[in-house]
Amino acid sequence: MKKISYIVLFIFIFSSCYNKAPIERTSIISGVGHDLKSNKKLSSTFEFTVFKGQNIIDKMIVTTEGTSIFDMYNKRLLITKRKHLPGTIRLLLISENRAKYGISDIIDAFLRDQERNLNTTVAVSKQSTENILKMNPKDSNTMSEEIEDLIKSSFEANFTQNDVTIKDLFNMYYQEGRHIMIPYVEKFKDTIKLGGIAVFKDDKMIFVIPEEEAKYVNILRNDKAQGFLSFTSETSKSFDIACQSRRKIKVDYDDENIVYNINILIYASIKEANIDNSLELSKEKITELEEKYSKEISKKLQEISDKYKNNYQFDAFDIQKYAIAILGKDKQKYVEDNFKNSKINVQAKIKILSSGRIIR
Repeated sequence: MKKISYIVLFIFIFSSCYNKAPIERTSIISGVGHDLKSNKKLSSTFEFTVFKGQNIIDKMIVTTEGTSIFDMYNKRLLITKRKHLPGTIRLLLISENRAKYGISDIIDAFLRDQERNLNTTVAVSKQSTENILKMNPKDSNTMSEEIEDLIKSSFEANFTQNDVTIKDLFNMYYQEGRHIMIPYVEKFKDTIKLGGIAVFKDDKMIFVIPEEEAKYVNILRNDKAQGFLSFTSETSKSFDIACQSRRKIKVDYDDENIVYNINILIYASIKEANIDNSLELSKEKITELEEKYSKEISKKLQEISDKYKNNYQFDAFDIQKYAIAILGKDKQKYVEDNFKNSKINVQAKIKILSSGRIIR
């Protein structure tokens, strides 16, 4: 029995920690930011969690400049003096200037490097990523974690997209008929807020969908999205509903014109009904409300779709892929070039499942 105990002890001593750095000499990269300097030189900011012993965890920021992703990565290794743990990055943050310059090298680095975490959340920032990551987090250990939590918690409101990881970025970039659209964040007082959606053509950002319009673009673009809709009348009385939206796309091709039919079904629960006779929401009254606000949201969504098709001539609704699926991959350029001449019909229907709790 003693011999077996000695053998087990020998295995633990000489194999479990072999060639491993002690925790005091390791660091965890929680986030990476990419910027563009005024002289067109690239810049990367790394946010680390470092262990200092006695259960003390600290945050460290390192910024390097270089000509490529791994040029800056090598320079970072000469500064940190610590062994980093691979696959720990929570956030990839790209500044607006860098996004407009192009991100094909960033995409390629994540695609080829097997140590990169493909579940990393990705976003574009209005300010430089160095300034963002140097901020003091309010609710988390690092700003990277705080921004990631902000983006993921937003799924519960404003019908926000949930395709926000590097894997989703690959799909948007490489699949026919799709464009990169990722969250856009900005400084708000002493913290960070979602400011809209960053829109790309190929690997370059071309514009930002503002916060006040992002909700409606999200309804048109996303399936199984959640959010709140508020309607007001001339008397300032409000009608607020919690919603989950479902989207169906039908594409018709007639006389060389492509017609996109976007049908939105919104399942809703009434959260506030500050309307006349609100205590008596009969079945007939609910049907009346469904019809009234279905027309109102349909009109708003149609206006948004017309604006981005006519003014930007851009598919912000992720619908061109359906036309390509019908016409064939060889028609991709035709579908994209003729998007401005296509027609988009939007029809939304609100179905109220619950009128809420009313105690008389």
